[in-house]
Amino acid sequence: MELETRSPTSSQFIGQISGYAIKFDTPSTAIPRFVESVSSKALDNVDLSDVLALYNHDYANILGRVKSGTLSLKIDNIGLFFTLDMPDTSISHDVYNNVKAGNLRGMSFGFVIAKNGDSWSQISGTPVRTIEKLESLSEISVVSRPAYEDTSVQVTRSLDAFLMERAQKYKDKVKAYLEEDQ
Repeated sequence: MELETRSPTSSQFIGQISGYAIKFDTPSTAIPRFVESVSSKALDNVDLSDVLALYNHDYANILGRVKSGTLSLKIDNIGLFFTLDMPDTSISHDVYNNVKAGNLRGMSFGFVIAKNGDSWSQISGTPVRTIEKLESLSEISVVSRPAYEDTSVQVTRSLDAFLMERAQKYKDKVKAYLEEDQ
């Protein structure tokens, strides 16, 4: 589903955009070196009461906020659906008009993964990460290049962090083994 626009309901807003910031169990396409998906359970018990809506992950370009009532979020069986009342600001005009023109068609999100909240596997030689549990969701962003084309979300997580963690676990095992022999 693409982002949608609606006419304003109040003079302090220029219009409304809506769509899915996250679609569950859908693989990413643009993350270098690995594929990622978000489990349908990833948002269970996550506090969504103060999530921000931004343009391009820039906290200087705020478009809305759950606490102010300008952003609403709803989890359903497809993913995280949002509705955003666009304020009468210059950045909102630019974003709204670019969404309307089809230039901005994707969403992304900023989050923290819960401890042990992801798993890795390999499919046909490609590393695959499944995000199973989030600790927090801080923002959703309208972006020009989402990693999840179908879901309209971009996740910027690091394969390097996973590889470093795996290497550290191996080093810890070797160290423990060597210390046992002494």
